Amino acid sequence: MSAAVEIYRDDLDASYAVDFGRDREPTQKRSRFPEYRRQGNPPSRVNGMHCRRQKRWTWGSGRGARMLNARAFAGSLAFAVASLAATAFAVVIDYRTIGNPGNAGAPSTGWGAVSNTFRISTYEVTNSQYAEFLNAVGRSNTNSIYNSSMNTNANGGITQSGSSGSFTYAVKSGFANRPVNFVSWYSAARFINWLQNGQTTNVSSMESGAYTIPSNATSGPVIARSAGATVFLPTLNEAYKAAYYNSGTGSYFAYGTSSNTLPTGGSSTSSAITNFTIANSANYNSSGSTNVGAFTNASVSPYGLFDATGNVAELSQTANPTLSTQVYSIGGAFNASPSSAALTGASFVNTAGSAAIGFRVAAVPEPSTLGLAGVGFLALVGLQVIKHRRRKAAA
Repeated sequence: MSAAVEIYRDDLDASYAVDFGRDREPTQKRSRFPEYRRQGNPPSRVNGMHCRRQKRWTWGSGRGARMLNARAFAGSLAFAVASLAATAFAVVIDYRTIGNPGNAGAPSTGWGAVSNTFRISTYEVTNSQYAEFLNAVGRSNTNSIYNSSMNTNANGGITQSGSSGSFTYAVKSGFANRPVNFVSWYSAARFINWLQNGQTTNVSSMESGAYTIPSNATSGPVIARSAGATVFLPTLNEAYKAAYYNSGTGSYFAYGTSSNTLPTGGSSTSSAITNFTIANSANYNSSGSTNVGAFTNASVSPYGLFDATGNVAELSQTANPTLSTQVYSIGGAFNASPSSAALTGASFVNTAGSAAIGFRVAAVPEPSTLGLAGVGFLALVGLQVIKHRRRKAAA
C-alpha cells in the first residue's frame, strides 16, 4: 500500500473525528435539516466516506475537515504525478539543475552568462536512448534520422534490420551506454521534439514542438527553439556554464572536470581508455567513446555533469555566425589531442554529425512538489466553493 493512500486514510479518520465530536453547523441550519443531528453511535463508513448533511456523500465537513482533506488530496496528487513522471516513458533523462542565474560570462570569452535557471542532462544521450526513438518513429527512417555509419563504423552503436516501413533497430553489444554519434543537428532536434511530444509512435511528433522543422529538411541553418519548448539543445552559454562555471567562486574552470589542470587521458588516439578511477581524468586522445559516466572518481563538472570534457563533442543551439552549416560544440571529443583548444571550451563542428559528435538535452526547471501540491489545493478549494454555492442555492 502506498504512503499516499495511508496518509489519506489517516486524514480521513481525523476528519471524521473532528466532525463527529464538534458540529460546526449554525443552530438554525441544524434545525432545518434535523436528520443531520448526531445521536448515538457514529454512522458507518461506506467506501471511506461518511453520510453528511442533506444526505450527500462527502469527505468531511467543517473547517478542520476541509484542511485535512486538502492536505490528503494535495499529497496524493503530488505523489501520483511524481510516480507517473518517473515511469511513463521509455527514455528517462537524468538532469542536473543549473542555478545561480545572472552570472557573468568567462572573462576571456564572455561565454557562460545565463539569466535564468535551467536543467541539463547529467549524461550525453546514449545509443540505447536514441534506439528507443528510432524504434518508435523510424520504421521508414523518415528524414534520415538513422545514419548507416551507426552500423558500419567501429564507433557506431546501432544496427538497422528489415525494410522501409518495417525497420527495427538494436544496440550493438557493449554500446548501450555509450553516447550516440553520427547524429546530425536536425536529427538531434527531431529526437528532442519526440521527447517534447510525449515519446509517441506518431512520426509527425518529431517534426515540431521544441523546433519547427521545415518539411523533410535534413540540413540547413540552425532552427530557433520554439517559445513553448520545455526540452531543447542548450545554447553555447548554457552548455558552457554547465560545464565550467564554479558558482562558489564566480569563476570558470579550464576543464569540465572541475579542474584547471589537464585531465589524464589516453596514451594515443590508437588506443582505448582502460583506467576510469583516476581523479581528474577524461576520455580524449583515445580511439573511441566510453560509457557515459564511466569516470567515477570526481571527474565531473561543478554542477555534476559527466564527460563535460572528452567522449563526444556536444551539439549546441548556437550557430557559427559566419557559416550556417556549423554550430558550437562543447568539451572536445575522444579523438582530441592533449593540446586541443576544444577541451577547454567551445569549437565549431559541422551540423552533419560524425563519430566524434553527440549531444545533451537541456530543459526548463522541474515543477516542485510544493507547486504540484498547490495545484491540488486550489482544485480542492474550487470544489468546496462550488459545493457551498449549490447548497446556498438549494436553501
